[in-house]
Amino acid sequence: MDFLHLIISATPLILAYYLTSLGHSIVEKSGVLNLAIDGVFVLGVSIAFSQAIYTGNNLLLSLSSSMLVAIVIGLFMTYIVTKFPVSHGAVGLSLMFLCYGLAGVIGVPARILQSTTGESIGYAFSPEGVEWLYSFIAIVVLGIISHFMIEKTKLGAMIRACGEDPLSAEALGVNVMMTRLIAALIGFGLMGLGAGVFELYYSRIWREGHGVGQGWIAFSISLSSGRHPILGILTSIIFGLLYEHRFSIVALGLPREFAEALPFITAILAMVIYMSTPLKRKLAPPKSLGKPFFKEERTI
Repeated sequence: MDFLHLIISATPLILAYYLTSLGHSIVEKSGVLNLAIDGVFVLGVSIAFSQAIYTGNNLLLSLSSSMLVAIVIGLFMTYIVTKFPVSHGAVGLSLMFLCYGLAGVIGVPARILQSTTGESIGYAFSPEGVEWLYSFIAIVVLGIISHFMIEKTKLGAMIRACGEDPLSAEALGVNVMMTRLIAALIGFGLMGLGAGVFELYYSRIWREGHGVGQGWIAFSISLSSGRHPILGILTSIIFGLLYEHRFSIVALGLPREFAEALPFITAILAMVIYMSTPLKRKLAPPKSLGKPFFKEERTI
């Protein structure tokens, strides 16, 4: 199998990873530490699956539902960690586990219904088709637009200011709460879309716990690319290829369990490389990422 066919077969996963990691990057650039990512992803997968079963495989409605639920959770988390001086990590992890539970509650009845009706879901990319090409065009265009938005627009400057020093940003007239909510609207919407793409265009199956760990891979993609929309394209391709073809290493005599763990081992290595090289300085995280936001009047 040549490299092009390897790319084509992994395209839906690459697209899902890129959408999720890009959304995560936008949220964190506003200063909100997003440790809820894996739970939001798993819940989005369950929502997309359930809607596809209940609506006769209406992919547009299924993707929209996954996005909407992710946005609601993201807005709630962003409001809480911005309004109150609470731990971003504690809120994010609590929401993550809540989303795990909700995913099962929502997905299991739909799975039971599927077992009785035999309803299939999703859409399979054909190696002979051009869907993969359209997907990569969409990734590149989205990356360029996102980079331009973050670096060249007033909204992007406000988002970056809230991530670097929200107190100074507010003193200069930036509404930190509103700016972070807008970043959450965009970012969590992309995460929900990525989860829906993963379910409907890649896996096309569901079982309880399906998708667990995929959000953390997207987290690693975002971190190892310095939350940069363009560099994130490359890291998404690397991780997508690695995950899709991970069992190829079994032919080399390595254990299957190692193949299962390989994407997560690589995620750890990618984060270590980022943190221990000049990349951390050149693509530094926002200075106020994850820090409680105290308005001046709260400190008096």
